[in-house]
Amino acid sequence: MRFHSIDAGEAGYAIYFPDTMKVVRGNKNTVEMFEKIVGGASLDELVKEGYPISEDDLKNYKEMLGDGFKHVLPERDRNHLPELVMHVSNDCNMRCLYCYGQGGCYNMKRELMAEETVIEALEKMYAVYPKIDLINFFGGEPSMNFDVIKVACKYVKAHNKDTVVGMVTNGTFANEELVELIKEYDFKVTFSVDVQPMQDKLRPLVGGKPSYDIVLKNFQYLKERTEEPSTIEVTYTEEHRINGFTPAKLIKELRRDFGNVYMVFNPVSSCNPKFKLSDLKDFGEAVDELKEDKMLYETTPFVNAVLTGIAKAEPEYHFCGSGFGKTAVSAAGDIYACQAFLGMDAFKFGSVKEPIDVLKARVWARSDELYNHNKAIEEGKCKDCYLNTYCHRCISSNKMTTGNYYESPDDMCEMQKDVFDRVLRNRITEIS
Repeated sequence: MRFHSIDAGEAGYAIYFPDTMKVVRGNKNTVEMFEKIVGGASLDELVKEGYPISEDDLKNYKEMLGDGFKHVLPERDRNHLPELVMHVSNDCNMRCLYCYGQGGCYNMKRELMAEETVIEALEKMYAVYPKIDLINFFGGEPSMNFDVIKVACKYVKAHNKDTVVGMVTNGTFANEELVELIKEYDFKVTFSVDVQPMQDKLRPLVGGKPSYDIVLKNFQYLKERTEEPSTIEVTYTEEHRINGFTPAKLIKELRRDFGNVYMVFNPVSSCNPKFKLSDLKDFGEAVDELKEDKMLYETTPFVNAVLTGIAKAEPEYHFCGSGFGKTAVSAAGDIYACQAFLGMDAFKFGSVKEPIDVLKARVWARSDELYNHNKAIEEGKCKDCYLNTYCHRCISSNKMTTGNYYESPDDMCEMQKDVFDRVLRNRITEIS
C-alpha cells in the first residue's frame, strides 16, 4: 500500500494513490490517517486515535491504497499494432541542428522507399498484425516521397483496412495534391515547428536558408482548406532556454502563431550535447505561470498529460511502447523496434523481404521480448517511485543520457515529479 500527498496550502492536500491512480482531497489529519493505515493500524486503533471511520471506510481506503494490488502485465494481443511508422524517406530537405537522425539519414544511405517496397511492407506487416491502428509516414522528410505515400494510402483503402493514415512533416510541402489526399483518405498531418527566431536558427533548410515563413504559410494554406494539420510538435532545447524562451513563453508564442491545435512538446533528445537542457525547472514553473488562462493551461502538453492520465486511471507499465506499441519499417524495408532505432542491429527485427512465416516468428519473438522486459514498474529506481504507473520515458533517450535503456536521467525524473505535483495542487485548489 502506498500514497503520495501534496500540500496545497489552504485548500488542503491532494492525495494520490499510485497503484489505483485515484486522487482525493484531504487535510493533514487525512494524510496522517493514511500513514497509519499503511503502517498496519487496525480499525480499533484508528478509532481510538480519533479517526471516526467504519469498517467499510477502512476497506475502501485500503482499496484506494492498493491493498493486495498486483501489477500484472495485460496479455498482449499479437494481432494488434497501435502504430506502424513507415520511413518512406531516408533523406531530408532540412538540417535541424539537434536532429537525432543525423539530418534524416540515421547514419545510413540517403534514399527513398521504392513503390514495390511499400507494397511489400504493407502486405507483410498486415500479415503479422491484421489490425494496425495508425500508419505514420516518417523520415527524414516524408513529403519528399509523396508518390509512394499516395500508393500506400490507396492500398489501405482498397483493402478495406481500418487504419488511420498520416505523416509527420517539417511543413515545407503543401499543395492541392496534399489537400486532395487529406480529403480522400482523412489523412492526418503533424507539423514539426518552432517560433521565430528559433525556427530559422535551429531548423534551417539544406544550405542554411530560413524555413519559418515557408512553414507558417503552408500551415495556414492547409488550415484554410482542411482540418489539418491537426497536430504540431515542438522540440525544446538548451538554445531555447538560454535565448529566453521558457516553456511558458514558447507555448504562448506557438499558440499565437499556430492557434489552438493539439500540441506535442518534447524536451530535446539529441546526439549533440550542445542542445541538452541544463535546467528543467522551467517546466514546473510554466505550470503555474499558465494556469491563469484556462484554455492555454489545459492544452499545455505536460499539463494535459497529467489531467488525462488521472482521468483515464489505467496504470502504464512500460518505459515506452518501442517494439510492441510502435514498429518502424526503413526505406530499405528493414523492420526496427521504432524510428529511434533505425540502423541499430540490436533493435532490428527482420526485413519485409523475408518469407512471411519467418518474419512473423522473428517480429513476434523480438516484440514479446521488449514487451516483457521494458517495464518501468520493475526497473531500477523507477520501481520505488510514486510516478511509476504514470510517467514513462523513451528508452532511446534514456540510453543517450544515462547510458542505460532502462534508467531515466535524474533531472528528468525530478521535472516530471514537479510538474505532476503542481498540476494536482492546482486542481485541488480549483476544486476547493
